[in-house]
This record gives sequence, structure tokens and C-alpha cells, in this order.
Amino acid sequence: MEIDSALLSSGAALIGALIGGGASLAVAIYTQRNQDRLQRIAQEITKREGLYAEFMMKASNLLIEAYVHDTDAAELTEGGERLIGIINRMRLFAPPDVVEEAEATLRAIIEISLRPRVGLGELAREALSKRPDPDRLLRFGELCRADLENVRRTTA
Repeated sequence: MEIDSALLSSGAALIGALIGGGASLAVAIYTQRNQDRLQRIAQEITKREGLYAEFMMKASNLLIEAYVHDTDAAELTEGGERLIGIINRMRLFAPPDVVEEAEATLRAIIEISLRPRVGLGELAREALSKRPDPDRLLRFGELCRADLENVRRTTA
């Protein structure tokens, strides 16, 4: 049984084309999946950065308001409600330590608002003194940075 050389060469060409096409398809699928994964990670980082920054800005404003408040009654302001909403949104994706620190920051704001009023001048002097009140957002910022770095590491 002899095989025609023309048939053999065309069969080999067909098999080679199938293998080459299959390899190209596999590489394209792998590349697309990798790009999709990187895009999801970038979106996740953007979402977290935005929410963490929003929390820090709102908490900073509420801290200042808590120090210099005019009334003796502790009220939940619109800003306080917004901060609680941000914390609840964080619960959807943030690590427990970030959420716990956000809650601790909210508690600190409430505690400060229950203290007697502090003037802006006194607050500035305290900030410039050698032993200022600890930065209530420092630990939160550090935990957020670690969380974002952890998400970025998933790309490696």
C-alpha cells in the first residue's frame, strides 16, 4: 500500500495548519483572559481608592467639626450619616481590619464631639505642640495602603 506523495504533503500541511491555528487560538484566549483579569484588578483598585479617599475626606471634615462644634447636643449630621454609609459600603469588599479601623475612627469622632468645644486657634496650637492628639486617620490610611498593595500584588 503506497500513499500518494501529493496526498501526504497536503495532509501534513493541513495538520500543520490546524496545530498552528490551535496554538494561535490558545495564545489569544490566554492573552484575553489575562487582560480581563488585569482590567478587573484595576477596576477594583480604583473602586477601593475612591471609597477610601471619600471616607478620609468626610472623616477629616467631621473631625474638625467635632472639635469646634457649637452645640452641646451630639447630633448625627448629614456628614455622619454619609460616613456610616461609606463604612457599610466598605463591608462589601474591604478586609475586616480596614472596616474595624473605620468604625474606630467614627467612634473617635463621636467621642470628640461629646467633649467641650475647642477653638481653631487652640486646635492649631495643639497640632503644632510636641504632643498633639494622635492623627485619627493615620492607622486607617496605613491599613488602606496595605489593602491596595495586596490587591496590586495579585497581578504578579
